[in-house]
Amino acid sequence: MVKLLTQIQGGESMNFSDIIKGALLHDIGKFIMRANKKNNKTHQEIGAGWLEEQGIAGTISVFALRHHHMSGKNARHDQLDVFSLPTNETLIVYEADNLSSGERPEKKGEGKWQANTPLMSVFSKISLEHKPGKPAYRNCWHYHDLGSSEGALRFPGKHDSAQASCGPDGYSSLLSSFKEEFNKLLPELNIDALLVLLEKYTSYIPSETRLVEGKPESFPDVSLFDHLKTTAAIAACLYRYIKETCPDYRENLLKDKILDRKDPRYMLVGGDFSGVQKFIYTISSKGALKTLRARSFFLELLTEHVVAEILERMNLPRANIIYTGGGRFYLLAPNTSSCREVLKQIDIEINGLLYYTYHGQLYLALEKVEFTGEAFMPRERAGRDLAWLWGELRSLLTKKKSRKFSEQIAADPDSFWLPAEPGDKVCDFCHTDSAKLIPLRKSEEGEETIEVCQSCRQLYELGDDLPNAKYIARSLVKPPQGIPYLTIGTTYYTVCSNEEVLDKLNAQAVYVLNSWSCDDYLRPGAVQLFIGAYTTRQDRGYKSFDTLAKEAAGADRIGIMRMDVDNLGTIFTRGLPESGRTFSRLTALSRSLTQFFKFYINEICEGVGENFSPLRLLSGKGRRNVTIVYAGGDDLFLVGAWNDVAELSFDIADCFRRYTGQNPDVTISGGMVVQDAKYPLYKLADLAGEAEERAKDNGRDSISLFYTSVPDFTRDGRPIFTGTFKWSEANHLLKELLTPAVSGLAKQIADENRLEFLFSKNFMHKLAAVTDIWRREGKLYLPRLAYTLARESEHKELKNNGAWPEWKQKIYDIKNITYLRTAVTWMDLLSRRGAEDGRNEESAKWR
Repeated sequence: MVKLLTQIQGGESMNFSDIIKGALLHDIGKFIMRANKKNNKTHQEIGAGWLEEQGIAGTISVFALRHHHMSGKNARHDQLDVFSLPTNETLIVYEADNLSSGERPEKKGEGKWQANTPLMSVFSKISLEHKPGKPAYRNCWHYHDLGSSEGALRFPGKHDSAQASCGPDGYSSLLSSFKEEFNKLLPELNIDALLVLLEKYTSYIPSETRLVEGKPESFPDVSLFDHLKTTAAIAACLYRYIKETCPDYRENLLKDKILDRKDPRYMLVGGDFSGVQKFIYTISSKGALKTLRARSFFLELLTEHVVAEILERMNLPRANIIYTGGGRFYLLAPNTSSCREVLKQIDIEINGLLYYTYHGQLYLALEKVEFTGEAFMPRERAGRDLAWLWGELRSLLTKKKSRKFSEQIAADPDSFWLPAEPGDKVCDFCHTDSAKLIPLRKSEEGEETIEVCQSCRQLYELGDDLPNAKYIARSLVKPPQGIPYLTIGTTYYTVCSNEEVLDKLNAQAVYVLNSWSCDDYLRPGAVQLFIGAYTTRQDRGYKSFDTLAKEAAGADRIGIMRMDVDNLGTIFTRGLPESGRTFSRLTALSRSLTQFFKFYINEICEGVGENFSPLRLLSGKGRRNVTIVYAGGDDLFLVGAWNDVAELSFDIADCFRRYTGQNPDVTISGGMVVQDAKYPLYKLADLAGEAEERAKDNGRDSISLFYTSVPDFTRDGRPIFTGTFKWSEANHLLKELLTPAVSGLAKQIADENRLEFLFSKNFMHKLAAVTDIWRREGKLYLPRLAYTLARESEHKELKNNGAWPEWKQKIYDIKNITYLRTAVTWMDLLSRRGAEDGRNEESAKWR
């Protein structure tokens, strides 16, 4: 320790990397301290001592030792206080630590410390009923067990079990694994690898453990990881800003300048691609699923490309990424002239690329809002906190989208207004007629030769490698001949399934997909990237729509599902109480949603989850026959065998409900369509979008099943669409009608992969007719229903079936009539003989 102080006092300078590592590790002592049953040192002393034991340079561990302001009466003041040995660097991390922990003043002067306090779910304090100064919690307090992020999907649970996991033994076990992997990263300890390691081991450790008796809302809901990451992000901005605006940085102590919170030195940067839907879905059916998946992945890559360009040119770590997904991103950046210029240049470059290479199909709205340090502290300036800034940024992005390509058009107005000469041929995939076409090897459906533009060719070939992708290499050098690649501007991206290919590339950065293994991040430039990558494979590629339909239970149909989180914008801007809208908490919220939709979604699609019971109407287990086309920060689009898609929608909703701690204000809605495999793809996407909107119109927290643009019937001259329910109602439908019928009144025909119900199809038709009358006229034709059921009861296979009387009573129950038509539709699809019963109608709905 003496040596350390001597180095700092002697004026040894710290580089930027040391400051970021120091910020990331400044509170590591809390982790160490809670693993030790007895100690009489502060977490600052313990953290600095532990880092020195690991051989970390003194310039890094000094931040662990001195990041607090202590009372002059404290015996350890001179040794620990940040102001007793001030340097510009320690003051920067001190200020970043304070701004990052903006939620802690909520309990100032109250409560007491309890080391075994578990982390509360960040969704627990969300409510759409909060009023200024009057929080209105939903009383859905859920807590996380201590553990690593690696492994199966984890749900928050009850307090007592979570608390039991947070004793010294639990921390000691976690620390042992952390230390082992930490040492693997030494001596390089690159920042990106450190970020992955900290997220893996400190995401379920509370950043502080002070509680106020009788106030469950006082439980910590910000993890140590989110606090460390946001401290590093703020420190990076502060350092860059002070260095660029203060020429005397090296010569003088800049205490007042560093601690100034009224200077607009920060920027919240937002990017939002428009044209995404059209770009992904307006393709022909040739090579559909492979091209669809490749286009979706390209958008993920394009978003990462822009984020990487911004961070590299601003010289910021990935800790400054707040959110990426769904064709959008948010970053924290310093408000300097050089950083503003970076945004301006990237805006021109990326939109120039999209305008000229991708024919304006996509557009990037790039905007920023400038703010002061006060915004990190919500109580200091109510009304203009970070949540307000988020709303302001979204408004600016919307306005920017209304002026698409204004720079490019202004630079060459004649070209823009000149009518384009139609080409001789159009691209077989994207239908552009303004690009040179290249013959493609063959289509997915056969040997037919097709001609595509250069962009589509690259995307098609990318689709070959995606199912087995483990790495994405980013390089400024063209890959060796024979290795397929994709270009974005002058950057080459290569999909790799193993390190052998990776070693042949002169990669500037390597995205490691969906991995928590420390060994994957030992390579310089390796960064973590989550993607919703679950797919069904056929040989090396994707199953075609035709194959998915043929492998479906019952009817040969595919299912399309779109889902997203309800009221997401409101959740971020008003979902937290005014005093709780802090940077670390909003970041934690964003990270949790991203992890669900880009990482855990893969496990849910597997259908073999350890912590949840997948819905299986037919016997048998195994992987779901679905492919994720797209999974962003809060929404998803998937396609597959219709029965797997229908069941999976319930799995996702159930897991999301548990993941968000059963909070009724954090919900998800979705829409599903079932169609023939030859149905035009863009129409499928539109129909699924309409279905999702119908679910939203149902008050959200809803599902629209088996949607079709053709109404089921009319009432008072208005078209009526059935099949849209609250999730609680949809679960009722399953429990009361569908599951009992499938398990007790049907037998599975294994050879034909379908169900054969003991009652007739004509009986199902009559049930649907009765429920239609009920929905259309508000009249329940009980005599007709009773007659229908009585006639069917005479069927010899039902006479002695014990399940029939009970199920029959459920049909009589007025509460179930609303659900009957959808249940019948589902049963009908399950009982069809593949294409034999296929009908040439727009939907597979019961008629």
